[in-house]
Amino acid sequence: MEDRLDYCAMGNRVRELRTKLKLTKENLAEAVGVSASFIGHIERGEKKSSLETISRLAASLGTSMDYIVLGNNVRCDQQSCPLYVDLKHLIATYGDEQVYTPRITRFVR
Repeated sequence: MEDRLDYCAMGNRVRELRTKLKLTKENLAEAVGVSASFIGHIERGEKKSSLETISRLAASLGTSMDYIVLGNNVRCDQQSCPLYVDLKHLIATYGDEQVYTPRITRFVR
């Protein structure tokens, strides 16, 4: 018996977290290193993502890969989220003007 991943459910979880954080598709795409249209495809369950992309999505959204893929409610807090730590360091080093992404900057603070 073959288990199949529910890409629509995965996409819904990504969209739910992104909107809860008040991030645009463009903001999230920039943080993850993909295009905004690819984020849209993921959210609609139209495209499969690599493990690396899922890992970056999870870090950017402050959750676990397990939550995105399977819906298991295991989430990391902001202090342990790798993207949060990286952004906090960049903002401390270069200031808001050099690392200006309004919604992500607000998430970091």
